Amino acid sequence: MRDQILDPQKGNITMKTNDKLTNIQARKRDAVMSALAVEYKPEIEFDDLFNVEVDLSSAIARTDYRIKSLQGKLDEVSQRRAKLADANGSHINTQKALMQSLEVLGSQLQRLDDLETKYTHSLELLTIKRSALVDFFSKTIGKAYVPYSSKAISADKAAEKRQIAIAWHNANGHKIDPLVK
Repeated sequence: MRDQILDPQKGNITMKTNDKLTNIQARKRDAVMSALAVEYKPEIEFDDLFNVEVDLSSAIARTDYRIKSLQGKLDEVSQRRAKLADANGSHINTQKALMQSLEVLGSQLQRLDDLETKYTHSLELLTIKRSALVDFFSKTIGKAYVPYSSKAISADKAAEKRQIAIAWHNANGHKIDPLVK
């Protein structure tokens, strides 16, 4: 009961924000696993694991991209905070700025703190989701998830292929109709 607060306007009891975020994170993994089991139930029942593998691989890759994007946004917030500190000549935190009557700086720092908290929470949720996706993949498909990466060809191999293409074009280029007349 001590983690809950009476909201006089709504007349009900609500959780504190930190406790709410903790509960969301605790339940996220189970929710994702349950959703995946329901979503892929027909494919799993009829042993269509190829499509499950392709779809889950794509979902994991999209989640990785979103995680990378959020990490970039967190870095951006840190850089903005550093610029504010440099512009004001000190490394002052939000509370000190507000206590020293630096309302503009304090409100700017407060917005950055709030943004960082939101991004961090979103990043934690995406990390939990990715973990659940990878676990479901390995449990369902029976092998570990390996991210797809195209194999770049060596410079020597590329030069060799280019020479073959040039030789073919020199021998056969006159036989091809021009694209633009």
